[in-house]
Amino acid sequence: MYGHQIDTTKIYNSDGSKASIFYTIGAENKKGLIFSAHTDTVPVDISQWSTDPYTLNIRDNKYIGRGTTDMKGFISILLSLTPWLISNNLSYPFHVALSYDEEVGCLGVQPLIESIKDKIKEPKLVIVGEPTKLQIIDRHKSCHTYQTEFFGLKAHSCDPSWGCNAIYFASVFIEKLKELELLLIEQNRDDNYDPPYSTINIGVIQGGKAHNIVPDYVKIIWQIRCLPDIDHTILLKDLFENIIPAIESDMKVKSEKAYIINRNTSNILPLVRSSYPNKIDKLRSKTNTPSGVSYGTDAGYFSNQGWQTIVCGPGDIEQAHKSNEYILIEDIKLGMHFVENMVNDYLI
Repeated sequence: MYGHQIDTTKIYNSDGSKASIFYTIGAENKKGLIFSAHTDTVPVDISQWSTDPYTLNIRDNKYIGRGTTDMKGFISILLSLTPWLISNNLSYPFHVALSYDEEVGCLGVQPLIESIKDKIKEPKLVIVGEPTKLQIIDRHKSCHTYQTEFFGLKAHSCDPSWGCNAIYFASVFIEKLKELELLLIEQNRDDNYDPPYSTINIGVIQGGKAHNIVPDYVKIIWQIRCLPDIDHTILLKDLFENIIPAIESDMKVKSEKAYIINRNTSNILPLVRSSYPNKIDKLRSKTNTPSGVSYGTDAGYFSNQGWQTIVCGPGDIEQAHKSNEYILIEDIKLGMHFVENMVNDYLI
């Protein structure tokens, strides 16, 4: 790291346009802590912001800017503590793992872990600093995203029977997703989460060209978020093996060339609870909040290695992904104290 003689490792994506960053402060050959965060943000609509979203603004005891809560505030804490960490001559390693493309499906953390897992000792604990108001989260749902495309037949709308209306058949599919969503509400429940069941969301619908053209194409992007002990492939088995083929058969009645393509575009692994150091269990037992969350994080990929992992960071997730996103200055101070306490308890 510039100015502190810290060696950093960059793990690039396939075209070299993005990189995850990993570095260590302190003794490298022992079991330490990994502090993890993602460097990307979600897109913005600048017209809905009262300030430049990519320039930090300070107002009303808040840091305002895209990603201040999610989770650049946490990264700033790790960076600001660097001189203090170096001065302590840590007996155990303080690892920092910063990933790219978390927001589009935790794409960066996977090659990052592959790059480091055989080069470091198994960590005592991984802390993913997503905004939890510094409550310790020890489990979260999985998230699986799909893109379903409907290819019909274009025609003049003066006689719709000449074509195969992709929007009509996509609408049938949407209704089936709604029916499945209602079933999920009645099935497996876990009150550690809000909502306490698996969910489905349709996020994008694209299709049609004009009011007087029978549309020949529709794209639907949707996702299912599952409780950690639920296999999403079982929940979707009937949809994939029976419902989609049945809709496609109905489309082919209108046009032999009609078809459907359904593909899985990203997966976020669940964070599964494990046994934790006594201090973490004690801190967790003092809170009355649910120990699980419905949003996904990089944490599931660390815990999938068998590494004890929690999600804990400053700020409130309700402020994330919004216009005029902010984090309270006081939350940054509390976050610094949290990291300092973790270092004092585990690394010095």
